[in-house]
Order: sequence, then structure tokens, then C-alpha cells
Amino acid sequence: MKSYFKPAALGIIAILAMSACSSTPPGAADSVSDDCQPLHQDLKTLEEGVLTVAQYEYVPFSMSEGPGTLTGLEGDVLTRFAELECLDLKINKGDSAAMITSVATGRADTTLGSWYRTEQRAQKVRLSAPIVTSPLSSITKEGAETVDDLTEMSIGVGQGLIGVDELKEIFGGSLKIYQNDDAVYEDIKSGRIDGSVQGYIAGNEYLKKHGIEGFKVVPLEADSRLTSTKAAGQTNFPVSKDNSQLGTAIDEVIAQMRESGELNEIAEKYGLDTQIMHPGEPNLL
Repeated sequence: MKSYFKPAALGIIAILAMSACSSTPPGAADSVSDDCQPLHQDLKTLEEGVLTVAQYEYVPFSMSEGPGTLTGLEGDVLTRFAELECLDLKINKGDSAAMITSVATGRADTTLGSWYRTEQRAQKVRLSAPIVTSPLSSITKEGAETVDDLTEMSIGVGQGLIGVDELKEIFGGSLKIYQNDDAVYEDIKSGRIDGSVQGYIAGNEYLKKHGIEGFKVVPLEADSRLTSTKAAGQTNFPVSKDNSQLGTAIDEVIAQMRESGELNEIAEKYGLDTQIMHPGEPNLL
């Protein structure tokens, strides 16, 4: 089966034209200049002048090297949003399972880390415009293309994976659930499990991160038992349903960055094809 995405050349050009603010990364000391003019006036956040982000490490979507820094496919977008809105970044680290709850309960303004737009999440939080698309895929030596192929193997997944409840029904008690994705790949590397299920982009990145060779990442064929195989997942930045103004502002910045080519530059920075930043019309899994 052919790869879903082709690798792109590395490199990124700094884009500053959209902002009248300092180019210092938000969250750093004196990052917002006194004369900074936000793109959206009177934007409400949990703390005035601060964008609080619930964050966990999820390469290449979400990385943070300090209390006010974000990088990655989505981290760079939120960093740019904060810069345009004259906001400092405040990073609240936690486990993946707590991210959406943190936003829904008012402990964070938004979160990141490849959160697909789903009907279930739409009931709890306001979903933003799509950012990145990454189809649900198998990670196996055999290059499994179907769910049925996977049921013949020992498969493990991270507890935050979209569709984990459906996978439990399909696999019964044989599916192994891990607290995080690093633990999954450690067991793949040691041979304790045969493979996993994950988004296409993250699957490739985690294989590289753990130095695992000989495995293939293959988008799964559509299967009615696993909803997230019916359409490619679209990631987003959830916000509280009580702050639609913030969600609208994020939507508009995403659209502006897509039109200007900045999202393409971000994809290229991480060695990925620019098509991942063009997920098409919004969908719900």
C-alpha cells in the first residue's frame, strides 16, 4: 500500500508580517510589547493577558521546553495565535486523559496534542476549525490494512486514543491499554506486543523516537465498527462552550495562517507534506 503522505523538504521562513507585536516567543520575559495591538479586541481568557494551555508531550504536535513555550505542528500555531493576540503563554502540563476535562471545567483556555474533532467531544467543549489531518493507522511489521488483520495480533494502544472503546469491543479482553504512547512503543520495541493503532503522523514519529525499524504505518481501511476509520481525523483546539469568542478568534487565525501559507511553512519545518495542514471541510468522527 502506498504511503498516505510524502516527506517534504525541511526548512521554514519566519513570517512576521501579520503581527505588530514583538517576535519574542510568548511566555518569555517581556514577550508582549506595550504597544502591541491584538488582532481581536477584548478577548477573554482565564487570566488577563495570558493564554492558559493544557499540554502533554505528543511529538510532533505538542512539545514544550518551558513554562511559556510551545512548539510542534499545533504548538507553533498556538504560539502564533498568542503573539497575534498579545498574550503570554502559560503551560499546564498533565496526562493526556486530563486535557479535554481541563478545558471543559475552566482550568485551561485550550489544549493541543492531536485532539480529533468528534461528536463526543463536541458535547463537552467548543471545537475549533480543523488544523491537521492524520488518518487512523496500523503500526505493524506486516503493514496491516484492516481491523480484521489486527485482531490476529497482540495490539496495544494509549488510553487517550480516539476509538479506544470501540477497539475494546472489537478485540475483547486481548487489547492492551497503556497510560501513554511511549509505554506502547517500548513494548513494541521489546517484542511484548505486535503493534499499535495511532494517527499516521504520530505513528511515524514515535517509531523514530524509539528507534524502531521494520515497522510500517498504514492508514486503516474504513470499518463500520471503528468510526474514526470512516474519515480522516481532523485535529483542533477545543475551548470552553462558555467562551465562543475565543473559539471564533482561533478559527479566524487558523484561516488566516492557512491562506498566508504559514501553516504550510510549519509542516515543512517538521519534515511533513503540506497537505496535512489542509484537512478540507470540518467533520465529526
